Parts: sequence; structure tokens; C-alpha cells
Amino acid sequence: MSSPPPETQDLAERLGQLRAEIDRIDEEMHRLLVARSAIIDELIKAKRTNVTGAAFRPAREADMMRRLVGRHRGILPIVPLEHIWREIVSTFTFLQAHYEVHMDGGRDPVAMRDLARFYCGFTVPAHMCPGPDEVIEAVAASVSDLGIIRLSQPSWVGPWWTRLGGKGPRIITRLPYIDMPGRVAGLPALLISNPISEPVAPEVDILAFPGVGDRDPAASLGEAGVELLARHDDGPRAEFLVAAPSPLDRAIIREAFAKAGVEVREPTVVGGYPAPIRLATPA
Repeated sequence: MSSPPPETQDLAERLGQLRAEIDRIDEEMHRLLVARSAIIDELIKAKRTNVTGAAFRPAREADMMRRLVGRHRGILPIVPLEHIWREIVSTFTFLQAHYEVHMDGGRDPVAMRDLARFYCGFTVPAHMCPGPDEVIEAVAASVSDLGIIRLSQPSWVGPWWTRLGGKGPRIITRLPYIDMPGRVAGLPALLISNPISEPVAPEVDILAFPGVGDRDPAASLGEAGVELLARHDDGPRAEFLVAAPSPLDRAIIREAFAKAGVEVREPTVVGGYPAPIRLATPA
């Protein structure tokens, strides 16, 4: 029997070398995850006696994600890398403090479940709720649970955000955190939790404005650097949910409403979040 040609032997040898290198990298990744889990175990012991409140760290997670995006290179798209990172962080957070996720399934439960599993992983228990009110109630009754509420709601859903703030649940993150065209798990939504144990001033304030007027203030708010997230109309009265850079003089926001022909009263702060990463094209 004749032996394979030299070029075939060379290819087989090269493929073997590359696969061995992949195995080495996989083993190193596993070793590092085990090492990370040991540090988390020490963190749990250190925090057990003197920390209360939900265990989430939106500002720290945002900083980690920005560094991840900044140093990323190569052919691997950023979204699967984001998912791997989210699975790791969510699972280790779950190990620090048990929490569950309550999903707003009122309109598109499939897209909502995809979003929840992408960001919260497969270890964390997840529950589908009929709508935003039920999500808020479930989070309020817990210590460390999360709620995910989609931004776009049917007209018959009331101003659910007016139930947020104070000592109860509030908005802590906007999803998707990496916003870019055509991404998977891209349902626009807001993440809520009870007050976190180590709060950090948000980059974006979320404010609830009660007002009067049926005109659309989105354009004038946009000129002031403010985003209209949602509104609910009840006759001449209206409730507005806006996202504004922090800090921003509330008078500037009221003037933007007035420019559009809408009169608003003093707002209630119902949360805040790190500014999302916006990419012009898929990465």
C-alpha cells in the first residue's frame, strides 16, 4: 500500500497541532473558570454578614462589558461573546445570592424568553408573567429577584412605571445593553430590581412625568438630549417615561415638554442605568 502524499501528511500534522492547541486553550479556560469560582466563594464569605439588598452591579457589569468590547479582536462576533460573558456573570451572581427572573410575556413570550435567557443564563429560574404589573409585584415581594419589562406595550396597558421608585423596585438596566442592527435577543426592554446593596450613581436617569397634553414631545425632548421611552394617555392627562443624561437640570426637560405643547409636573425618579453601548454595524 502506498503512503499518503507529503502534502497530505503535512496537512494532517498541521491539523493535529491546531486541535491540540485548541484543547490546551479549552483546558486553560476551564481552569480559569474554576479559579474564578474560588474567588466568588471567598467573596460570598466576606459579604455574608454585612451586605443587604439585591446583589446586582449594573455599573460594574457595564464597565466590564465596555472593556470586553474595546479589546475584542478577531473573527468571533461580539454577540456570542457577550452571551458567554453574561452566562458566566449571571451564574456567579446566582451563587452569591439566589434570585429568579420574572418576564413580561404579555405580547411576545418567545422573544421575551430569548432575551431573559440571553442575559440571565440558564441556571437562574425564570417565570413568565401576564404583564408589567405582575412582574413588578413579583419583584417587590422578593429580596433579589429581577424583572424584565418590554418597552413597547399595548394601548390598554396602563402607566406601569408609576409603581416604581422609592423603597420598591426600580429600573437598573436597559436591554439590549449592546445595541446594534440585526442582533439576536434584541427585544427592547428594561430590567428592574429592588434597591441594590452597593448603589452607584447612574449615567442615565429614568424619570416619570405626569402631565397634560396630547401632542408628541419626542422631537423636542430629543433636541434636549432626552429620550421619550413610553407614554400613557388617559383623556387630557398623560404619563411620560423619559431617559435623561445624569445630571440634567429638570427645568431643561420641562422646557422641552412645553415647547411641544405639553405641560408636566415635577417628576419622580423611577431608576437609572449605565449608558448602553451603541454600535453602528454588527460586530
